[in-house]
Amino acid sequence: MNQTISIRGKRVALTGACGFLGLSLARALVNEGASVIALDILSPTEGKARLAAANADATYFQCDITDESALHEAADQIKEKFTGIDVLINNAAFNPRVEDGGNNGITFENYPIEKWEKELRVNLTGIMLVCRTLYPLMGSGASIINIASIYGVVAPDQRIYPAGFEKPAVYGASKAAVLNITKYLATLWGKNGVRVNAIVFGGFENDQSPEFVKRYSEKTPLGRMAKPEEASGIVIFLASDASSYATGSIVTVDGGFTAW
Repeated sequence: MNQTISIRGKRVALTGACGFLGLSLARALVNEGASVIALDILSPTEGKARLAAANADATYFQCDITDESALHEAADQIKEKFTGIDVLINNAAFNPRVEDGGNNGITFENYPIEKWEKELRVNLTGIMLVCRTLYPLMGSGASIINIASIYGVVAPDQRIYPAGFEKPAVYGASKAAVLNITKYLATLWGKNGVRVNAIVFGGFENDQSPEFVKRYSEKTPLGRMAKPEEASGIVIFLASDASSYATGSIVTVDGGFTAW
């Protein structure tokens, strides 16, 4: 059968929909004809305003993905309005930028356990809770896409970050676990026709300092960071029926960062 890459008419749930990458994905999904179910921790007023400013005509649900009761409430609302979902994109993540100063002077040896646990709670436990809460709304042919990172595959090169700053180990540890849970769920739910894949993205341009962009870009064969709009192509492919035989796959989109 000749399948085209189309998500027109698909009901797509997107976590972290109002963040930097989430807004870009939401806009692209809407433009491709999907009914986007946007989930984020922001208030309804702020969440809807951000989506509108990004020209993403999505249905917004306020939801903390680390709060199981809030997730069940959101699932009930989604079921009532949409009856089910065809695609789930686990995009929400906690990843403070190193150069914003949040980790200034904090090293692996003195990293606060509360910060470690918060990041794991969002980046790993949150995905587990979202998947098991929304899974009952999915039928055969549904697709789950987990957004991972190059730092789940390789360790960060601390030399590209400003002096006195250290990229924390917890982010990479959480994203490495996302790759494993992707394979776990693919083998668990495959019998019901639900596919589960992960995308390993490299760094995106997001107002970083010119010095950081230069150092990062020198580590990629393409010589640059990604633009946020470059994330949507692979997401749309994995969301579409054109990828109907792909499950348990880890797809790398990093400009060649991990190819050296």
